[in-house]
Amino acid sequence: MKAIPGIAVRAVAAAVPKSVARTQDYEFLTPEERHRFQKVTGIAERRIVDSKQCASDLCAFAADQAIEHAGWARESIGALILVTQSPDYPVPATAVILQDKLKLSQACIAFDVNLGCSAYPYGIAIVASMMKSLSIQRALLLIGDISSRSCAIHDKSAWPLFGDAGSATALELQDDAPEMLFDLMSDGAGKDAIIVPSGTLSSRRPRTDEAVQMELGSDGIMRYPDNLILRGADIFSFAIAKVPSSIQRTLEASKHKPDQVDFLVLHQANKMINDTITKKAGFRPDQALSTLAQYGNTSSASIPITLCAHADQFDKVRQLALCGFGVGLSWGTCILSMHAHTILPVIETDNVY
Repeated sequence: MKAIPGIAVRAVAAAVPKSVARTQDYEFLTPEERHRFQKVTGIAERRIVDSKQCASDLCAFAADQAIEHAGWARESIGALILVTQSPDYPVPATAVILQDKLKLSQACIAFDVNLGCSAYPYGIAIVASMMKSLSIQRALLLIGDISSRSCAIHDKSAWPLFGDAGSATALELQDDAPEMLFDLMSDGAGKDAIIVPSGTLSSRRPRTDEAVQMELGSDGIMRYPDNLILRGADIFSFAIAKVPSSIQRTLEASKHKPDQVDFLVLHQANKMINDTITKKAGFRPDQALSTLAQYGNTSSASIPITLCAHADQFDKVRQLALCGFGVGLSWGTCILSMHAHTILPVIETDNVY
């Protein structure tokens, strides 16, 4: 268990594309399958980027909103960390590009972190610990993915699940800020549960000069080697076995009971998984915030976008349990206090920076 005191959240902003993909319009499911899918997953619609927009564009738009809300001078920001599995390029790091696009100082530390569903608790822990150890007064945590680009559109196990989103969280040193508690876990033995098998020339399965052919997966679905493979049953088993105990450990360390926490905000995997975790962790259904119906599974950005979709609930200080889990396998929980009026409503944008 890790505790980090003296860090305050000043703003959380989230951005989504304007284009909407509705479950009821998905042509690769029958009407009966669409109904069943929506009932099990809770997903009615998602947001999908166009061909020119990247995760960095959504994160940059959110960052502009967060900086403005916090009232920060851009030269005062000492670190910019981007957590994504949808970078602009394999090289260089997208965070460094964003440092320039956001007009931050060259003294601003900038780097990428490759994590997906567990990104928010991990990201806060990384940024907060770096701020404390290096005396960085202000920092931006950007988190976002455009998972729609990784999925084959005919892949019924993945395509109708994922939406695209980006977020920005502004953090600042504050001596009297309550400590944040973290439980951060990983298990690489489960890497095949969510995986993109092929990638750049330097990957374990590099691209070749030969024409890329679709391949038949063990689940009977044809995919290109650089399409995402999701093994839903494996993720379900992992999530309900590992995640509730992480939440419970963090609550115990923070000396909180579930009814002393205002909101539980889970990675938005699907309704069946999240309902099961909520119950096993000892929370009431009304404590668990959700955005599955409006935005689907937005991968790394799902926790901040869920906060922003419920911005009207943050008119006073709130005690939160935040838990991300998935690809890696990687999972983590964070208990923290959120100041009033720090959460901004979700913004729609087609901006390309």
